[in-house]
Amino acid sequence: MKIRSGLPGLRKALYHVTALMLIIWLTIIANVILLVVVAIRYHRELPEYVEGGEIMEALTPTQNGYELSVPVQESMTKLKQWAILLDENGKVIWSYRKPAEIKESFTQSEIARMSKWYLEDYPVHLRVWDDRIMVVGMPKFSMWKYNMEYPIPWIDYIKAVWFWIVLFDFLLVLVSAFFFTRKWAKNREQVRIEWISGISHDIRTPLSMVMGYSDALQSSENLSPEEKRQMEVIRHQSIVMKELVEDLNLTSRLEYSMQALRVEKLRPAAVLREVAASFLSDVNEKEADVDMVVSEQAEELWTEADRQLLLRAFRNLLNNSIQHSEQKKTIVITLRMWKAGRWCCISFADNGVGYSQDLLRQMHSRKKKKVQQNIGGLHIVQKIVLAHGGKIRFENNKQGGSFCEIRLSAYSVKRR
Repeated sequence: MKIRSGLPGLRKALYHVTALMLIIWLTIIANVILLVVVAIRYHRELPEYVEGGEIMEALTPTQNGYELSVPVQESMTKLKQWAILLDENGKVIWSYRKPAEIKESFTQSEIARMSKWYLEDYPVHLRVWDDRIMVVGMPKFSMWKYNMEYPIPWIDYIKAVWFWIVLFDFLLVLVSAFFFTRKWAKNREQVRIEWISGISHDIRTPLSMVMGYSDALQSSENLSPEEKRQMEVIRHQSIVMKELVEDLNLTSRLEYSMQALRVEKLRPAAVLREVAASFLSDVNEKEADVDMVVSEQAEELWTEADRQLLLRAFRNLLNNSIQHSEQKKTIVITLRMWKAGRWCCISFADNGVGYSQDLLRQMHSRKKKKVQQNIGGLHIVQKIVLAHGGKIRFENNKQGGSFCEIRLSAYSVKRR
């Protein structure tokens, strides 16, 4: 007998990777949108100022020096700008709105320094005009200046490797997000499993005592027939509670791939006959009837599965037909088994009221939802089949009643 894990981890890993990639791409798209919005906002609020070239074009030489056009004067006054014109010796030969702390002459080193930084905390721009220099100043603290330069080979190298740098950053974010998300999800799942296991264990002890005492009292000769019937009801309901606890544990473990499958080679036809025989021995003849048809090819099929879980899945499907029939006539359950390629196909059909549309939507949905009590057994069947790498489909028959088809990977006896 081999033991393997339940659901293959590949499907869950792909789900997490897809979710993480979607989150990362949405984050990138959101950042791009944010940058575009910021750029548009920056363009709208881009500070306006009069440049040195515009001032030089508006500056006219006269006998008394230079004269600036009125429109440019108005613009500079509105923007709180000032300007000075230096000759070849660094002396101020013309100015407009020059602050008092600005000197009348500058050395070459001072001119070189102001071209890169500030002049008395004023941001300034320099423009060469023949052998003269136009200095345009803005209000203090209105502009940030910082000199930056890079070698051309370095820029060429960055252009060549920028794609790989972005790709590396993307993969680093992806791996980090996947690692931390997986660790958090695993811890959360483990806590949930332990909590359910603890609750199940705490319920089993008093439940075993109730079942034991009910068996003892039921066999007592001092009880009346009515009291014995009541004890039988108590015992039956205790068994139902026990199965519900087991279903809770099994569903939780299958949900998080923690149920180890005790795999063995078996014939699905034999397992199905065993379940049908056990089912018929437990129900009243007038309550249900089972019609079983197994094709000749299906008789020879073998599969590798957990026998107990497979028995549990088949039994749940048969019990579902009885529990939710909601009609008084005899429930006829038709079991069919046939071979389709590499699959062993098993169908369960009855003449009951069928599945509700809400139930079918829940069973076919890929989203994880809270399982309602009335579909708990079918949910377990679905989890068991998927844990074996099989396929399952729930439908309603056109002529009435419910229909469930299970496909398990199988091989012929000749390959055994």
